Amino acid sequence: MKNIVKAEKLKFRHSFGRTLPVAAPVITLLLVFVLTGGVENAFAAGAWNWWYSMLLPGMLSVCCYLNISKEKKCRYYNLKALSVSEEKLLIGKIIYLSWELLLSNLIVFIGAFIGGQLFGTAISGRSGVLGAILLSISFLWEIPLYLFLSARFGMFASVFSCMVLSIGSVAIVADKSFWWLCPPAIPARLMCPTLGLLPNGLPVPEGSELLNTNVILPGIVISLLWFLGMSLFFITWFGRREAQ
Repeated sequence: MKNIVKAEKLKFRHSFGRTLPVAAPVITLLLVFVLTGGVENAFAAGAWNWWYSMLLPGMLSVCCYLNISKEKKCRYYNLKALSVSEEKLLIGKIIYLSWELLLSNLIVFIGAFIGGQLFGTAISGRSGVLGAILLSISFLWEIPLYLFLSARFGMFASVFSCMVLSIGSVAIVADKSFWWLCPPAIPARLMCPTLGLLPNGLPVPEGSELLNTNVILPGIVISLLWFLGMSLFFITWFGRREAQ
């Protein structure tokens, strides 16, 4: 599996798909810096909130599309011609994209932490690390979903679904008691006790129920179950599609 992931990395070397997971968080940090103008306690909160509510889902959907479209261009020859099973190759894709997701979140953490130290911040380094890890876990399930949407319908369906799921769930569901029923709302809900940020980017009021850390473990478990379910669905669907 390690060699499969390495092959995925080499396959996208010097391509936009390889650059995007680094460029997207850097652009996010630069935009927040320009728009907040160094306002105290605004940089780190703005960077994190913009990232997980809008730019991270968009980046992930585009990365998944670029990954699968490269295979579609050669009619999935790279997946069919190798002696390795197709299931392992697809799992390798998911692992590779998961690593890119973690890398992007760590870049935001580093940038938000440094910027926070310069402009003032209420988000500690420990909270930032935990936030990066939780975001990487809670967004995992979207990787096989966007791979499926990209393979089945194309880029528009993947990006449009991303916008509807992320913006709609964050704005409507994330701070409600039934957040756990809506997987796209989980990342924003987990950031309430972790980073102390409401879904709209404002600080969570002191004493609010949203600061309760008891939501973290259920959020992780639900996200991982969705990830396993969506991965199984995508791999099964892809195998049946190729068999037809």
